[in-house]
Amino acid sequence: MSLDPQSIETAKAYSVAGSKIVWQCFEEEVVVINLESGNYYSLNPTATAIWNLVAAGGTISSVVDDVCKGAPTEEQREQVLGFCSRLIVEGLIRPGEAGDAPRAGAIPEPVQAAAGAWVAPTLTVYADMQDLFQLDPIHDVDETGWPSRPAEET
Repeated sequence: MSLDPQSIETAKAYSVAGSKIVWQCFEEEVVVINLESGNYYSLNPTATAIWNLVAAGGTISSVVDDVCKGAPTEEQREQVLGFCSRLIVEGLIRPGEAGDAPRAGAIPEPVQAAAGAWVAPTLTVYADMQDLFQLDPIHDVDETGWPSRPAEET
């Protein structure tokens, strides 16, 4: 499945696609895990900034402006929109819904190198631990915390 970057509603806020998406920020990258699919992802510094801004509840147009320092070139804009569409296709973000709150840990990070050079956002997908993530009961999360017990065990 692919999504045309031009079809993204840039004036709409997007959010992390539910409690089954978890992430950890490291020095210059974020590792995101989709506990449903078992895939995990590595994001470079530019992608990390985009992720944090989306997780904080920003609209896609504000994300583009923030990441590109307010004056994006057409190439930068296309790269950010393409990256966001890839996050949607991977099931990591979704259009914001009523009641969505920014997720904890979302802190925008600077993305430009010291010389001001633009680095395109990248998302590296790893599927080598799918079986482990899907077997581990910790992936059974809900809004009250985790791991959650199936209804018959309560």
